[in-house]
Amino acid sequence: MGERVVAGLVPPRRKTAQPSGPLRVGGRGLPMPTVAGPQQPSATYGIGRVDPSGRISARPILHTLGWHPGQRTALSVISDVLVLSPDPGGIHQLPDTPHIVLPFAARTRCGIHTGDPVLLVADPDRDLLLIDTMTALDHALAPRHAALRGGETP
Repeated sequence: MGERVVAGLVPPRRKTAQPSGPLRVGGRGLPMPTVAGPQQPSATYGIGRVDPSGRISARPILHTLGWHPGQRTALSVISDVLVLSPDPGGIHQLPDTPHIVLPFAARTRCGIHTGDPVLLVADPDRDLLLIDTMTALDHALAPRHAALRGGETP
């Protein structure tokens, strides 16, 4: 007994075409909905570890800022945050490798030691590089994490 196709149950084959414009219903085009996703941060974040000479690998951060080897920078400490900014007359200079170098005095003032991880924040809108400790990051996030745990604090 041969196989028989019942036309009412199997739709005829059609060429599938990609829609070239808005979906048409009754001759009118329907507007496409816009979906708002999470807003992208304006800053780029990274975590680096301080080596014995005060260097921190920072390739993506430096790329985001558009900073180049040999560029002069100014370094200041504001509320235990290291702030680097481009400064043609600055006494600090970016090395030939994609690193930043933190002077010993600045590290000491902020409580940063060899081997410590630090938070690197590139703010391209202000052309700044902010460097903060993991302790500061933990303190900043503690209320948010406590709320997720139902108000419990560790």
